[in-house]
Amino acid sequence: MRKLIFLLTIAPFLMLGCGGSEGDGNNGEDGSDSLQVQFDDMSEFSLKPEGLNMKIMLPEVASSTGSSIDPSVQHDDGDYLWYLSIGPRFKLIIEDFGKEKNKVTQEKERLSELEAIFDLEFIVDEAKVIMYKRSLHEGQGGKVSYHCYGEVEIDGYNYVMRNEDEGSLRPIAEDMVKTIRSATQVEDPS
Repeated sequence: MRKLIFLLTIAPFLMLGCGGSEGDGNNGEDGSDSLQVQFDDMSEFSLKPEGLNMKIMLPEVASSTGSSIDPSVQHDDGDYLWYLSIGPRFKLIIEDFGKEKNKVTQEKERLSELEAIFDLEFIVDEAKVIMYKRSLHEGQGGKVSYHCYGEVEIDGYNYVMRNEDEGSLRPIAEDMVKTIRSATQVEDPS
């Protein structure tokens, strides 16, 4: 009798843990479950003080002591690059491409030329943002890395946002994809 009561007690939890959500029909096959446009555990950050009329959502990162790590931006006046970092792992590069468009398409063409060296698996493949897993071909060693690349138009200028060439861990690259998707123009209060 105790076994039956115990089984009935934990059965709902087992069913919740094993079941998927209905609704969007995404069973996690494409890896995009964690990339939904939800900004829980993220906070708004303005790049206006750094010379960009842009605001983005950034993940909240805590140090090993539990205190919050503030984002930092490195940019030289007149330069076209901004280096945004939060702690030692989240490093997002923002490049000003002026009026040049279709940068994601060009990046995908560049990546197709590297298929002789790397196995590439696209996790996010959209018109304005991509995220992919990169590894050397089987048996060649090396570590797996995740890369993101996206473009956003602000004030008529095109900006590319990407992680470093070495790539990142998957959760960090996923946070960067959310950051890229969140980029919007700062509206002047009038």
